[in-house]
Amino acid sequence: MVSFIFQSVVGRYDLREVLRPGETVNWYATRYRRDMKPGCAVFFWMGGDVALRGLYGWGRITSKPYREPGWSAHGVDVQYVERFANFVPADEFKRDRILKRMLLLRAPQATNFLLSAQEEEALLKLLRSRGLSAFSVGPS
Repeated sequence: MVSFIFQSVVGRYDLREVLRPGETVNWYATRYRRDMKPGCAVFFWMGGDVALRGLYGWGRITSKPYREPGWSAHGVDVQYVERFANFVPADEFKRDRILKRMLLLRAPQATNFLLSAQEEEALLKLLRSRGLSAFSVGPS
């Protein structure tokens, strides 16, 4: 199963306020819809201001992508599993030889980013090094 990073920005969807473990919400599914399936892991990233940019938690996709009424794009349901007590700043990703090449950091103008197996492995290693429990994000 594949993993994703979903990105938001403060003015649109502030993860510091909305990421509540156990809650299911819908997100835009603008790219990689064919790869999104229930059970896939999703990491939640906040873009924008460098002081806030980074990874805030993770969850799971709980639906297939669908046409969301009133939206100009498809949506997908996700359940928040964990909100990190302290977000993982973008600078930590930029110091990793694999993570620094992620599309999210090279061309961050999107909502959905597909992680390669190598990127997912590097991301999980980074999280474990910080004592975070997201190492269990594999298939449920």
